Amino acid sequence: MTLEEVERLHPRFAGAAAFYRKELEPFLVEQEALRSAAYKQLVRYSLILLPLAAATIAAIWFAGGFDAGWIGWVMAGLTVVVTLGTLAWLTSKVTAVTSRVKQEMLARISTFLDFTYNAEPTQARLDWFRDTRIVPSYDRSSLEDELLGECDGISFALSEAHLEDRRTRRDSNGRTETYYVTVFRGLLARFTFAKPFAGRTILVRDGGMLGNLFSRFGKSGERVRLEDPRFEKSFEVFSSDQVEARYLLTPRFMERVMELEALLDGKRQLAFDADHLLLSVNGGKDRFEGGGLSARLDDPAAIARLFEEIGIVFGIITALNLATATRA
Repeated sequence: MTLEEVERLHPRFAGAAAFYRKELEPFLVEQEALRSAAYKQLVRYSLILLPLAAATIAAIWFAGGFDAGWIGWVMAGLTVVVTLGTLAWLTSKVTAVTSRVKQEMLARISTFLDFTYNAEPTQARLDWFRDTRIVPSYDRSSLEDELLGECDGISFALSEAHLEDRRTRRDSNGRTETYYVTVFRGLLARFTFAKPFAGRTILVRDGGMLGNLFSRFGKSGERVRLEDPRFEKSFEVFSSDQVEARYLLTPRFMERVMELEALLDGKRQLAFDADHLLLSVNGGKDRFEGGGLSARLDDPAAIARLFEEIGIVFGIITALNLATATRA
């Protein structure tokens, strides 16, 4: 997608191409020179150090160093540590540039759109998502890339989250080992309304007979039966206010929730709580990450993708018709 095509996605994107040429391109050209130099250094040293390390270990083996005692193993270990350590340091020089540019681009594009970008979220409230149980239980969490702003009269906060659950296991010697398993990696979005909802209504993905049994446990409110069989097949709905739940979940709104699948590739769950609509999207592609080590930083197509990914908030508000308080 080109920046000219991005401008047609939403009125707030008007002028994106001119903004890129004036505000972003000079900075990106400068940073691309730094990235390119660091990347070429990484490639050059990789071509030297990896064969040299392999030759060194082969020489130790042919000389019988591994059979002669610990000296051969120490020499091989030092060779591996020095080689990998040097390459890791050189890689970090490239990623330092790409990380800095990513954050700078997100900040500048957010300012252009009259949003606020925080590399480390300041307003993300995991407890809201945890209390409504639209994210799994977790023991360790990390958040990044927060977008704050307003669109069509709706204020929002969007961030990426990585949630992990602590597990334990015993090895063959009976020793206990603690490790962490990812239970959620995706988007968390909060949309705030002027008038609070009377109750709490939660939409969770239908998990089949066994999944539904566990999903009911601890959910606040009662199961809401709906007339849309396609929606019932995908989601289970619980609410502390049956009347309000049916008022919110009109046939058109349920259709819009299903349409989100084309916009958000991941497991979607929603909750109406207090004056918020909460949305969690578990899985799907990584967003706001830019390219890899070898990707050019001054590629207009990469900036167009960033605009498109930031614009996901427009897509959610439009798809769910949130500007009319979800009740049309």
